[in-house]
Amino acid sequence: MKSGIVLTPDVRSKAYLQKALSNEITFDKIIFMNDSRPEPTYSQDEINCAKSYGFDITIPVKNTLNDNHLEYTLIDKVDINHKNLVKIIKSSSIDVFIFTGGGILKNEILNAGAKFVHLHPGIVPNYRGSTCFYYSILNEDRCGVTVFFMDPQLDTGDIIYQKLFEKPNHKFIDNVFDAHIRSETLVDIFQNNLLESHSFTKQNPKDGNTYFIIHPVLKHIAILSCL
Repeated sequence: MKSGIVLTPDVRSKAYLQKALSNEITFDKIIFMNDSRPEPTYSQDEINCAKSYGFDITIPVKNTLNDNHLEYTLIDKVDINHKNLVKIIKSSSIDVFIFTGGGILKNEILNAGAKFVHLHPGIVPNYRGSTCFYYSILNEDRCGVTVFFMDPQLDTGDIIYQKLFEKPNHKFIDNVFDAHIRSETLVDIFQNNLLESHSFTKQNPKDGNTYFIIHPVLKHIAILSCL
């Protein structure tokens, strides 16, 4: 099976790429959607927290690619449904691409020939939707990641793997902890060849719960519970 990854210029892609390199995980095809957005600034505590998890949030994705002499195809817009990306996917021999962001996949990209795999920060079907790690912290004092094949519906694809994590003991959940738990799960699926398994678990879209972007007050309560 040939695997690829579609990167975006954000913390999640930084963690995925850096963790893959440090664990000697390689991709047969790398696509980088880069709109040349300015790099955000981070506090020293945030930087140190990320480093304790094994990645550096201050290093741009482009730098990591170039410094490690990795070949990649550049798309100058962050849009998972971009027509150029669809063309590249259709002409590639890649079986599976790791999705890191860039919007909701539409039918054309879903039917371009390769499967897309998402590392969702919630244990489905109980936690579908947005900012699920905050809801699971509030409800269960822990978080989880589900790896699944993407389909036209929201977080309902066949489940490849699920992993639970204890809630963090810090406040850097969006930029650091989210990227950490997803990237650690990414390492698991490649080290254990889980994408090549044929024992995937089908979901019933009618089961479970779907959440929406968490209210700032609830988010604050979730963060306070971690401190």
